[in-house]
Parts: sequence; structure tokens; C-alpha cells
Amino acid sequence: MNKDVLLELSKDLNTEYEIGIWSETTDFFERQDNIVDSSINYNDKQYNIVIKLKEFNLNAVKTIFASLVRFIEYNSTFYVREDKKDSFVYYLLSSTDSKKAFLFYIVFQ
Repeated sequence: MNKDVLLELSKDLNTEYEIGIWSETTDFFERQDNIVDSSINYNDKQYNIVIKLKEFNLNAVKTIFASLVRFIEYNSTFYVREDKKDSFVYYLLSSTDSKKAFLFYIVFQ
């Protein structure tokens, strides 16, 4: 799967803003020792997240991402990772059987 397929899947789901997703995600970030700074905003049916780590490496990113997914996911979850020069980018889509969903665009730095 690539990000285009994932984004196409999201079009058939209800990815409208929900305060609970924002609150739970913010709370999760505040509890992580390896996160120096984070920001989250919602635009165009997706949550845009930037995370700055104390120790930036793929293993640290994978650990935090996996913990976030376990903490916040719904029934069905898909993601795609893109490795860039100075960051790792994830597209995360998670939905319920009733088509309630959220779409995250996450940049780890």
C-alpha cells in the first residue's frame, strides 16, 4: 500500500474533526519522555502532527509510533511510512465498522 491508496480509502470514511482524538493524542504526547516538542492541528479532514524527539533515530520513532497506534486506534488501522533525509513521515488511517475514522499526517524530527 502507498499513501495515495491510503488517502483514497479515507475519502469513503467520516474523518471529521473530533475533540476526543485531539485531546487523547495531546495527552499521549505529554506523557512521552523522548518527545521534546509536539504540535497538532486539523486541516482538510486530517490531523497534522509534528513531533521533535530528544533522540532522533528510526528505532525511537518506531517505538513512539507503535505506542501511539496502540493507544488511539479504532478497529481497522493502516499506515504508510516515508523516510526522508531529516524526518520520518507517517500517514495513519484508523476507522470503526460504522465508518467513523481519523487520518493522521505525522512528521517525526
